[in-house]
Amino acid sequence: MKDMHRNIKTVQTLDPAVTTAARAGAPVDRQGFEAVEHVVCFGASGDTLSGALKTDVKLEHSEDGSLWSPVTDAKSVSGGPVSVAGIFATVDAAAKAQKEYRIGYLGNARYSRISLVLTGTHANGTPVSALAILSRAAVKPTV
Repeated sequence: MKDMHRNIKTVQTLDPAVTTAARAGAPVDRQGFEAVEHVVCFGASGDTLSGALKTDVKLEHSEDGSLWSPVTDAKSVSGGPVSVAGIFATVDAAAKAQKEYRIGYLGNARYSRISLVLTGTHANGTPVSALAILSRAAVKPTV
């Protein structure tokens, strides 16, 4: 059996929290790694989700970790399409909550992050957290 533990690095990018407003995850520095996968976990929403009350999950990238732009090129991601705004998942119904959403970043920028964009008034909120998994390290073991 292969050992994956020493070949990946994990970074918590969004602390688990009930989300009622837009949030941007911590930047993920890919230096020393060739691959990064972002995983966003949603809990049960305290609000009735709909097209007018939703959360969009956006993938962004940056050369310097401070100026961010949405990832819009399908060649820069794995695991799903992205919109012209960088959105790769929309949670707008109870059936779409209590799930995880993943996307791999394949672009050339050194930094990437997840951003949550909320539409409508989220009075009670939804628990959301995010984690980045870095792999294909230049130097091993990673831990």
